[in-house]
Parts: sequence; structure tokens; C-alpha cells
Amino acid sequence: MSQTLFDAEDWPLPAVRRESTVSSSTQSSSSSFVSTSFFPLPPINPATSSPGRSRQASCQSLYDEVIRLPLNPAVTISFVRSHKLFKLRYTYIDIRKDATGSLRALELGGAVGQQTPFVHTFNTTKIPVPHLEHPKLPDEPSLRISFMEEQTIQTAHTVFTSQLSYTFEDWNDCVQFQELILAAKLVFIAGIAEAKSKGRGEECISQNLRILRGYNGKQVILFFANSQRKELKRYVSLPVNCIESVQPPKKAGRPVVLQLLPNFDHLSQMRSLQIHFLDHGDGLSFCQFLADHAK
Repeated sequence: MSQTLFDAEDWPLPAVRRESTVSSSTQSSSSSFVSTSFFPLPPINPATSSPGRSRQASCQSLYDEVIRLPLNPAVTISFVRSHKLFKLRYTYIDIRKDATGSLRALELGGAVGQQTPFVHTFNTTKIPVPHLEHPKLPDEPSLRISFMEEQTIQTAHTVFTSQLSYTFEDWNDCVQFQELILAAKLVFIAGIAEAKSKGRGEECISQNLRILRGYNGKQVILFFANSQRKELKRYVSLPVNCIESVQPPKKAGRPVVLQLLPNFDHLSQMRSLQIHFLDHGDGLSFCQFLADHAK
């Protein structure tokens, strides 16, 4: 079964497959709007393994597809094992998906003296959402990505679990990494101080708000709900076409207000959403984006 980005009631973006090498983008990190060279396309051919790949990692299959992301210049992987902090630097990431488009593993290589890939595997029916650890500002990219649960790691013949983080050195690499995992284009991102809904109260504080576009053109707003409510902390998705109206901030420091259509259970509970952006210009850009793309 193919992975979906969110729970069924949260309008999943379908997973898609593509076999290629991704080139670096030249988009400036100062803008909330993101444009890179990668854009997922609908699957039209049977999955095939990428040519020239070794078969040392146990997660590989003849029917896997591999997309290589060369880095500019590298990414640093951090994890703790046996109470020791390790930091390893690699120059490319291979994103491996199975024949259904489900994410199987990330394989990192290009390190000095490396003989076998560093393999980060996923065993879940849902696409793991790359979590940006720091809110993005217009002139300050957020380059550190982690995953919310412990992950399985394989180095040579050693397998263990730990929480991984990826620290990129280039914003475009960070964007393309998210797009390849989520099989969607990141079209907007901005840091938010707080989001509150009318029906549930505080949703999140000090997070990033992202808008993703699937290959079918559907768009979804995504943010991490880290409120102090008893509910499980998780990612919340709002389909852009489920926004009834947008009220821009009347002045700097005031929130953007979204009136939501009750198309899904969590939207009927929320009813409306107030979003305080860290940067006033980002809030205005967000409103303009919705005005251009809603409905």
C-alpha cells in the first residue's frame, strides 16, 4: 500500500515516483515563496532501479526507484548512540522508494573513506514529515531537519535506532530534500509565532507554516501542532480549497484570520484559525498567495 502524507481525514497528497538526479537551484533564501528545479510528475512508467547502484544495503530491491540529491556542498547528520553524539558529513542523499512510491530509505554517501552507504530506513504507512526545527525568517533560512520519532540506522553491518537530524549548508538543498520525501512542491514557507483556532484554542507556537502542492495541483497548508492540550502533538493539514475567507492583518502584529469550511472533522472543530506571522511581510504574502490560489 502506498504511503499517504496525512491521515485519511486530512486529505492526503498522493505519493508519486520519479527516477532522476536532482540539480541545485539558484532560488534566493530571502523569499517566502519557493521555486526549485524539482517538480513531481504523475507516475507513468513501471518502477526500475537506478543504474549503477550497489546492492549492499538490505533495504534495496530490484523494483526500487532512487532519486539522487547532490548537495552544495554537504549535509551533516547528527545522532546519539551509547550516550555519545556523532556528526557525519555526506555530499549526496539517495532517496529510495518502492514500486508503489512509498519511501523506503535515505542512503547517504560521498564521505571521505566511506565504503558502504549510511542508511536511514522508514517502516511506516505514512510519509514521515521532515520537521524544520527553527522558524524561518525572510533573511534567515531554517537548515536543520529532524524526524519526530526514532529512526532505524544501518552503517556497514551495524543496525541501531536513534533520532536523526540533518543540517544542510544550502537552503535549496533543504527545500529539495523536503520535496523529494513529501512528493510535493514546497510553494510557500514562513515562520509563525502562534496559531489559534476558535474551537480548539492554541494550536501551535514558534513553528513553520508550509504550503505544499501535489502533482495534481491540490494544495495543503501544513504546520506542527505543539500546543499544550492533551491531544497528541502532530502535523495538521488544511486544504487550501477548504478556506472560506481570508482576513489580512489590519496592521503589523495583528493575525491573519482564516474562516474554514467544515469539510473534515478537524476543520469543523477548528472553525476559524488566527495566525500570527513572525514577519509582517510574510503574513501579507500568505494572504496574497491564498487570494491567487484559493477555490
